[in-house]
Amino acid sequence: MPIPQSIAGSAPASPFSDPFGGAATLNARPSAPFVYLASAESGSVRTVGLDGPTWLPELAKFRLEPGVQGVEVIKEGQPRTAAWALALEQRRREGWVVLDPSMQVPAEFLPPGEAAGPYWRADTVYHLRSGIGGERYREVWSQRLPSRRESAAPRFGFDRERFNRWLAWMVEQDHIPSPDAMARDEVMAQLQTWVSSQSRIVDSALRERQSTVAESRLEMHRAARVIEPGAETPAEPKKRARK
Repeated sequence: MPIPQSIAGSAPASPFSDPFGGAATLNARPSAPFVYLASAESGSVRTVGLDGPTWLPELAKFRLEPGVQGVEVIKEGQPRTAAWALALEQRRREGWVVLDPSMQVPAEFLPPGEAAGPYWRADTVYHLRSGIGGERYREVWSQRLPSRRESAAPRFGFDRERFNRWLAWMVEQDHIPSPDAMARDEVMAQLQTWVSSQSRIVDSALRERQSTVAESRLEMHRAARVIEPGAETPAEPKKRARK
């Protein structure tokens, strides 16, 4: 599996050199690369960027960091992929779908200014306080916000609209599973409990407002679309020949 080969960075040759000489260098700690995991056992209803309320899976971000969550510390001479091969195989046995990190995200789902590529991006970083440099891996939809100073710790926003549309497309293409009936029932049961709890609010005006909000959210989930991957458009019935 073509997963980013860099696990951790190292400091520049001289900690007194200008770490911000490169335009893309950020004042942040390096991080390990990651892969997305998807499961039919969890999900939520999303609306942002979509035509209507839609059930979509929740993705887990699995960091490929040696010594953590079953990712091994490899010995000299071993291929880098040996570090996470068993950890990812264990996740598959547990029912997770591992999203191929080399899969290209279609251009219509990428934030403006992002080049064609996969769902992860690597930024060059140098952490001023610790003096550690390397690469920091982020989701492509995680976009840097303006900073007062170039050396300030970066802030990020998330392009939820394009991310949700990509998720819906991934389910439609059968790359990842839609939340199954049991997962949806669990969410609905939690919402039902929340709706029922509003009756315990003493203040009548507040109780009415909260009950309206809760009921509205429950109805939205009831009406939410469940994507059926690979569903074919029903064929038109054949016309009967005239006698």
